[in-house]
Amino acid sequence: MTYRSAVVFGFNEYAKQIALQIVHEYESFVVFVMDDNERQAAEIAGFETEHFDLGEDWKSIEERFDPNDLIAFCALGNDAENVFLTISLRSTFEHLSIIALAGDQESAAKMKSAGANKVMSILQITANVITEMLEKPTVTEVLHDILYENSSLKIAQITVPKGAFLVGKHLYDIDWAGEHDVLVLAIVDHELSATFSFTARGHNHHIDPDDILVVVGYEDKIAELTALMGG
Repeated sequence: MTYRSAVVFGFNEYAKQIALQIVHEYESFVVFVMDDNERQAAEIAGFETEHFDLGEDWKSIEERFDPNDLIAFCALGNDAENVFLTISLRSTFEHLSIIALAGDQESAAKMKSAGANKVMSILQITANVITEMLEKPTVTEVLHDILYENSSLKIAQITVPKGAFLVGKHLYDIDWAGEHDVLVLAIVDHELSATFSFTARGHNHHIDPDDILVVVGYEDKIAELTALMGG
């Protein structure tokens, strides 16, 4: 399902990258902020803003948007506040589509229980990976399924252990989709201070122990690949 309008709550780096990439996809788009620093940063970046607090009755959303044709990204920097925000939005808008970012898996579970339609852990995906995904047409379709549909696709990080069958191979030596049913978005090179090597940029990365694969796939396929590597 697609939506006419979108809102992002917060303007930390994750929220900013999401906003920058999706703003042109919607007829109306607003960044909701809690303080003047975020408001200033968002407006300098070119976004329309609106102030909110966690005690909102959300009349501003009801007046400006059709909640049934709106998607909300809860991207506050504090997980507890994000949980409270999710609860507040869900209690007011039964059919609102809510995507929440969580700092860890425990918080992700709480946000899901609080009413988020989808939850993404920021331990699994950095702002740069969000940007890269949204810039790649093929992966955009996958991201659409992850965010908007009832999909079992997951984004995960897999650390390459010493002695794994991947060690010593190059990224493009492996048919990731054909052999393992996963899509590799990026590799974090442990020798380059956690620098991301994106698969879209054509670099045939040499895989070393302790490199981290950022992959998209079904949960069972990711588990199979992890087990195959001895993880």
